[in-house]
Amino acid sequence: MKNGFPLAVSALRLRHWLLLLYFWLPLAAVAADFRVVRMACPLVNDAYQLDAEIDYRFSDEALEALRNGVRLTLELHIQIRQRDAWVWQEDFQSTRLRYTLRYHALSGLYQLEERRGGNLQTFATLEAALRTLGNIEGLPLVKQAQLAPDTPYLVRLKASLDLDALPLPLRPLAYLSPSWNLSSGWRSCDLSH
Repeated sequence: MKNGFPLAVSALRLRHWLLLLYFWLPLAAVAADFRVVRMACPLVNDAYQLDAEIDYRFSDEALEALRNGVRLTLELHIQIRQRDAWVWQEDFQSTRLRYTLRYHALSGLYQLEERRGGNLQTFATLEAALRTLGNIEGLPLVKQAQLAPDTPYLVRLKASLDLDALPLPLRPLAYLSPSWNLSSGWRSCDLSH
């Protein structure tokens, strides 16, 4: 047309689709990620403990690999730091807990193994295994007497998928794909003493 009306309509449609895409992409990215839902560090019998709930949401690619026999290693990184410490200052305490999740196709069961203690649990569903993995209750952190008096400390927690523990042929794809970069980011709580 001479007045350019169809061009204005197509530009409007393009803008409409771009806006939809702009708001949809973050939702798609949130669908597969780890998140620390709740975290507390109570003092029990003169020692601090960690209580936390972590929501593990795997990408379709990671779930497909799991169902095809690939073991997934999950890591909890727990740091105790002085509250006002600089980034380069050493942690008061740093702990990494590692868990291996695997699926047995013949039995249809999921197994969760704590790497440090060798504790092995079997589950009928992936949801049950992830619920158990994500529920941390009474994990010992540090005795109150070990902390410097009148110094504020905080506990930081991060859950992530360990890409270095994947089979070698899968690693390059995992390093380059955002669907494999699964991490909760850091969450913290204060140790009040």
